[in-house]
Parts: sequence; C-alpha cells; structure tokens
Amino acid sequence: MKTKEVKGPSQRQLRVSEEIRHVLANMLMQDNLFISGLKAPYLMITEVKISPDLSSAIALVRSVGDLDTEEQVALLNKHKSVFRFRIGKEIRLRIVPEIAFKNDDAFEEAAHLTDLLNSPRVRADVEKPREEEEEVSDVC
Repeated sequence: MKTKEVKGPSQRQLRVSEEIRHVLANMLMQDNLFISGLKAPYLMITEVKISPDLSSAIALVRSVGDLDTEEQVALLNKHKSVFRFRIGKEIRLRIVPEIAFKNDDAFEEAAHLTDLLNSPRVRADVEKPREEEEEVSDVC
C-alpha cells in the first residue's frame, strides 16, 4: 500500500496568496474603509492560506497594541464581501476566492513554547544528561 506524500502549497498558490495579502494590507493601510468600529491601521495581515483549487482563502490577522483582535476579526468577517470585491478588481483570477479572516495566534504559541523551554523543570531535564555525560567522560 502506498503512502500518500504530503506536499506543500504549489507555486501558484503561494503567488496568489501573496497577491491577496498585498491587496488586503493595502486596503487596511489606506484607511478608507467605512466600517464602524474597525481599527484598520492597527491590524496586520500576516499570512493568507489558499486552497489548492484557489476557491477559498483564510487571511490570518494580528493586531498591534492592546486591540481586541477577536472583535476586529469578527468585523472583518462581517464585511468580507467588500474585501472579496476589491480582490476581484485588483487581481485577475478566473474565480475570486471566498475570504475568511482568522486570528493569527502563532506569536502567542511561539512565546508559550519559549516559556516552556525556559521553565526550571525542563532546564533540569536538559542539564541532567550533560552532567551524566561529564561524569562518564571523567571515568574513561
């Protein structure tokens, strides 16, 4: 039985997702979105993940400062048709992908992993083998 090899995104997926990210970022930078409660200048589009058939995309959003990202993501999702329309005007695609916005929590996950690795309990486990290796090398 053959195992299916997991492949990453194709060149076309990468290129289209980066173009979409640029369009979305420019829309947020221009601050001409008239969406009540949206603090567009304080939002960053960190990544866009697109499906292999280019029919749907997920834009990962991160906020700058103490802004409630979940609330801002909800506003973006509520008005996602505005973003899809602009993507259709600026990028020549046969099918304009459906857009969904999600909170990008990669930075929090990385900070959590760093905290775990720096915790005294983990450091003790890491340092024990080194001490044992030194004792073994002293005996030899």
